Amino acid sequence: MLIKHSFQYLLARGLPGIINFLALAVYTRLLAPEEFGRYALVLTGVGLADVFLFQWLRLIVDRFLAAQGADFTRFLGGIAIQFGALAVIVASLGLLAAFLWPDPVWQRLLALAVPLVIVQAFFELSLIVLKAGLQPGRYGRLLFSKSALALGLGALLAWSGLGASAPLLGLLVGQMMAFVFFGVVAWRGIHWHWPDAETRREQLAYGLPLVLTFALAWVISGSDRWLIGWLLGAEAVGQYAASYDLGFQSLTLLLSIINTAAFPLAVRALESGGTEKAREQLRHNGELILAAALGGGVALAVLTPAMIGIFIGDSYRDAGMTLFPWVALAAAFSGIKAFHFDIGFHLGKQSRWLVAMTSLAAMVNVLLNLLLIPAFGILGAAWATVLAYGTGMLASALVGHRLFAMPLAWPLLLKGAAIAAMTGAGAATGMATGTSPVSSLFFGLMLGALGGALAAYITNLSGMRSLLQSSKVWSFFLSRGK
Repeated sequence: MLIKHSFQYLLARGLPGIINFLALAVYTRLLAPEEFGRYALVLTGVGLADVFLFQWLRLIVDRFLAAQGADFTRFLGGIAIQFGALAVIVASLGLLAAFLWPDPVWQRLLALAVPLVIVQAFFELSLIVLKAGLQPGRYGRLLFSKSALALGLGALLAWSGLGASAPLLGLLVGQMMAFVFFGVVAWRGIHWHWPDAETRREQLAYGLPLVLTFALAWVISGSDRWLIGWLLGAEAVGQYAASYDLGFQSLTLLLSIINTAAFPLAVRALESGGTEKAREQLRHNGELILAAALGGGVALAVLTPAMIGIFIGDSYRDAGMTLFPWVALAAAFSGIKAFHFDIGFHLGKQSRWLVAMTSLAAMVNVLLNLLLIPAFGILGAAWATVLAYGTGMLASALVGHRLFAMPLAWPLLLKGAAIAAMTGAGAATGMATGTSPVSSLFFGLMLGALGGALAAYITNLSGMRSLLQSSKVWSFFLSRGK
């Protein structure tokens, strides 16, 4: 079921992911580095506000919707009414702050950021409802339409000379239109009501500590941009953000697709079969996550020249060639931590320990950024990110298995390393075969994926060989060979 659901979410999130890469290529050609830097800083602030204010509701839906049964409409009604009350407060205070901001450029950007926080938060909440309800088709239509509309509108506005406001307006309107077309169904038939005191206490006890965790995760992934802006200026932020977003989003997209399918299966295994069944499901999940993280990280590092040549504008490429391999490594560490080792804290409801692990990584990141950015510029920020995610990953691995029955890590790491080696070899062969960035990327991706798939079959990754051998396709080929 994991492989099947992962493939469905590959389609659901893969196409929007491709559009997001196209958006990066478009915006780094239509926006100057300083404008792109302002846009990146606003998105970082929107992300932080979203995490602090609304992430806890998404976490509650993700963790508890599967256990509601026929009472899910009442559960979602309670979530929706709490979101609405919070959104009114956020809009009032946020717009007042934007009105009082002294800089007119940032005043306009903040006025866009406030509704963007609310719209984006509700859009993401709708996606979580569809994911927790195991509806990958509707999930995919909602996400794809948002990405396509946001890029189309944002590119048109950027071409017209609207600057950093253009992609923000595109994202705001695109999410609203996509929800009207495809997201309303997620909330159809809900029973509006304010949750009782006991329910609120249970939800807050689970969700609020994790808010701090995700906020600290933002410190690791986003504070470097604010520190670069403070120490080096908005143009340096643009140079850094373009390469960071391309590398980090590439691998995080793949890993989040797998986790989108994997996490609900782990929750259902725990609810239906207890700890042992959940541990077995986590072993399958972990094999796939670690193999994808290590294999994807190696492939991105090998494919750096082609990726930068295609997706990054001329003004950003020199920085991209230097930063990209380090960003790929950081994304691998981040994905392994968030989508494998941290899952045990969620399932075991040990969120306070997850806060501690993420706090450690956040402190490492801020301290190293303050030390390395003045000495090494934006490359120092990339090094700080790698070391911070590596520290957090190791801390979660060491502590997490003491709090929940996580599978042994070493077998998963060895299998992932073998797949990464064959993936990297295939990608390097493909890069050498191509004669242009496009052909090099195409052959690199194809041969890298082929090498990884062959290694996955040989090692029976997450039961892949067993699944294929039991399938009708395998039986067809066997019968043709006789």
